[in-house]
Amino acid sequence: MCSIKITVIKKFSPKDILGEEFIRPDGRPIPICWLNIGEEFVVDETGSMPENFCHHAWYSLYKNVSILRNGGGFPDWTGEDMIYSACPDGIRPVIFKVERIKN
Repeated sequence: MCSIKITVIKKFSPKDILGEEFIRPDGRPIPICWLNIGEEFVVDETGSMPENFCHHAWYSLYKNVSILRNGGGFPDWTGEDMIYSACPDGIRPVIFKVERIKN
């Protein structure tokens, strides 16, 4: 198995998605995701979620991580070694680049 690098590419705010700020029932606005654009995470040979990675994003990315880790790819979409994927948060999604690292 190979390692996989996950890079944070783009983040969206609730205003980007809904056209206005999203306010919680207690009156506080929902902030954008805490991950930083350009931040990188490595999935090692064990296939475990990287330390300090978002559990919600991992749930969404895991299938693509598994495909790349096991030698599959998306040749007609983004090539054999990479795919773009998104967090499932409908109010403040994050876009990730998921890449196979050649060892």
